[in-house]
Amino acid sequence: MKFRVLFLKKKHLLYILVILILLFIIIALLIDHNKTSNTFNTIKDEKSIKADFTGDGEEDTLYINTKEGKYYVEIKTKGNSLFLKPNKKLDTLGTYYEYWPMKINISDITRDKLPEIFIQSSQNNVPVQHVFCWNGIEFKDIFCSNNNIMGFLDSKNSKTPKFISGNFKNGTIDISYNMLIGNDFKNYSYDSSSFPGKSSIINFIDYIQSLPQGEAYKPDVFYDGLTGKDLALIGKMSAENNSYIFQDAFFCDNKYDKNGNLQDIKWTLSFKAINNSQESKGNYYSINLLLKPCPSSNNEFKIYSLNLSQK
Repeated sequence: MKFRVLFLKKKHLLYILVILILLFIIIALLIDHNKTSNTFNTIKDEKSIKADFTGDGEEDTLYINTKEGKYYVEIKTKGNSLFLKPNKKLDTLGTYYEYWPMKINISDITRDKLPEIFIQSSQNNVPVQHVFCWNGIEFKDIFCSNNNIMGFLDSKNSKTPKFISGNFKNGTIDISYNMLIGNDFKNYSYDSSSFPGKSSIINFIDYIQSLPQGEAYKPDVFYDGLTGKDLALIGKMSAENNSYIFQDAFFCDNKYDKNGNLQDIKWTLSFKAINNSQESKGNYYSINLLLKPCPSSNNEFKIYSLNLSQK
């Protein structure tokens, strides 16, 4: 009888050990997958970003530099040094402006452990977008545009991740949906009216651009119960007597429920602020938003929280 009890205990311990090993493997895979996922960097001065950009298991270094005001991006690997060469259709990585710095996002949207490099910048006050990926020989510019919005959907669920490039202009957003297959983007049609939070983002941008005169005319874009502390940030922006000009934006899906429904989405909106009472070239303002489906508004995505960064 004693031997039997001891045998059952060993068997149970074996089950527990197997479960723990499986949990460890799953956690390790999740950590490895998220190493380069949705890392968003605003480049004010020279900067470096470390990651395995070539898939050889070695850490590489991405350097951002400026020369005569123009941005240059170089990646130093174990045995080489490679510059990111923009497509001739848009032959620039942008120009350095204090009020419109370059933004770089490193994300593995193909889930092949080779991160893609997403760049937002500008030249002569015109937005610039580029996407680079490693093809085994060089970093190829596989997408470029003068759109001012970029982001990802289906990056945190089991579906194929989507890269979205869009353009905000005159109170509307035109959106292009793309899937990265191999080393090329394939555009596909999608009902952009169902894009989560589209109306809230449009109205919020218009609202910020109406400051300070339009502060009292708050649009219906805020989640029920949004704290006064969050709303006070808008009052702070208005009190500074600036005019705000939208420049570009980045977004990414953040969380899904067990049924695969999107629960929240993060946005970063960039504005140029020009003081109305003094001459200035302008300052850079960044507003981070979290949008969630609001039950009292038919589950439309509303602004759940916001914070402000001024540079």
